[in-house]
Amino acid sequence: MLRQLALAALGLAIFGTALLVVKSRHEARQLFVELQRLEHERDTLNERWEKLLLEQGTWDNHHRIERVARERLGMNVPERAILVTVKER
Repeated sequence: MLRQLALAALGLAIFGTALLVVKSRHEARQLFVELQRLEHERDTLNERWEKLLLEQGTWDNHHRIERVARERLGMNVPERAILVTVKER
């Protein structure tokens, strides 16, 4: 009887351990899927960031700013004759 009880307890312990292994493997798979999703999102955001940096470099270009000022705003560099130099005392 004692031996049967010990075998039953051992069987329950093995069954409980097996359930915990299944549960932990399932959680590991879920976490791996989440990790892959986050890595994909990171890669997408990095690509977007690089494109934005390139765009910023284009918009920040001095020659482009000068061209837009001339074409859209009608601005020109003033002639030397109308420039006034202010000297600090």
